[in-house]
Amino acid sequence: MYTQKKPIENAHIVRERDRRRFRELLAVLSLGIPIGLFLLLFTWQNLEVIRLGRKATELQQQRKQIEDANKALQLELDRLTSLDSVEKKATALGFEPADPHVIVQVESGVPTSAGPISPAKAGAPLAGAPLAGAPSGSAPLGNTR
Repeated sequence: MYTQKKPIENAHIVRERDRRRFRELLAVLSLGIPIGLFLLLFTWQNLEVIRLGRKATELQQQRKQIEDANKALQLELDRLTSLDSVEKKATALGFEPADPHVIVQVESGVPTSAGPISPAKAGAPLAGAPLAGAPSGSAPLGNTR
């Protein structure tokens, strides 16, 4: 009536490799690995181009900001060193315009064979010394206050 199944012991059976499937696996891997490496390299290269493009854009913006700051500083320097500005600052500090007859112009040129003449040799008074015939309380030449 009821049948009993006899247990099958397959422990001693060894499975053989399927050589044809192994060759197919090697063929797929030999084609797939280089294609995969190529795609990986291509993707990395494109990401690097994008990164470098962003970096170049940042550097261009930074350069433009530096050039703008340089231009602003140059304009400020020109404004501060203009003749009108210097004249106003000198007047505010108490300087007065010099008498044109007191100004001595020295031309730079070829020195004479005797060499430069010092104020002491020329008989001119030293800077800060009172002029001959001037009262002893008078101010030296350079101070016109």
